[in-house]
Amino acid sequence: MSRIADKLSSMVLLLKRGQFGDFVDQIKTWLYSDSYSYGLRRDITIPFAAPAAKIPIIVRPMQQEDISRIIDSVDDTTSHDRSWILSELSLLTSGIPTGYLATTSDDTPCYMQWLISSRDNPRIKAHFRAMFPWLNVDETLLEGAYTLPAFRGQRIMSCAMAQIAERARDVGARWVITFVDHGNVASLKGCHYAGFEPYLIRRERYRLFRKSVTFEPMSDLLPYPIDRNPRAA
Repeated sequence: MSRIADKLSSMVLLLKRGQFGDFVDQIKTWLYSDSYSYGLRRDITIPFAAPAAKIPIIVRPMQQEDISRIIDSVDDTTSHDRSWILSELSLLTSGIPTGYLATTSDDTPCYMQWLISSRDNPRIKAHFRAMFPWLNVDETLLEGAYTLPAFRGQRIMSCAMAQIAERARDVGARWVITFVDHGNVASLKGCHYAGFEPYLIRRERYRLFRKSVTFEPMSDLLPYPIDRNPRAA
């Protein structure tokens, strides 16, 4: 699907749902906007104890039968969550492996995230276009972090993310990287508690529907919105 088709599909979906405010905001973004995200990474050769969640969780690969259960939860969420879930589940049809779930002791899904290896660079490029740098052979990418609404505030993200990152050892990687919008302080904290530290800046620019993405090293002059020392949630 082309970039124009992607945009049109997104806009039609917003209008069908009556989300006119979101429609206008999206048009404004595509016309003229600047934003940036932090690139974070963790060296999994350095021992790190995963922080505990408030409830027991089990991390495992996502299975096909999990998808219908996650989609069934969409109707019980806000419009923002519905859009997010459907967007992230599109990773399944892209053929990009591997999706992981954190579940409760009775196997109820509560968190999902993808761990993607460098051998899937062509698929990353096809699905995300220029949003991520080309992975080196010793790098993996974490993407699609999502905590289901009923389980928020349980410290599940940092606990599950830390465990999923460890799976990068299975593909011989040293580094696990991820990207978080600079304004998403809650997710930045969750990544920090999972052992991730900033090392890169991704800048996105829209001018008259044309998007450009650039990457630059993290600068000490750029303020980071959380305290990078404590790791106690």
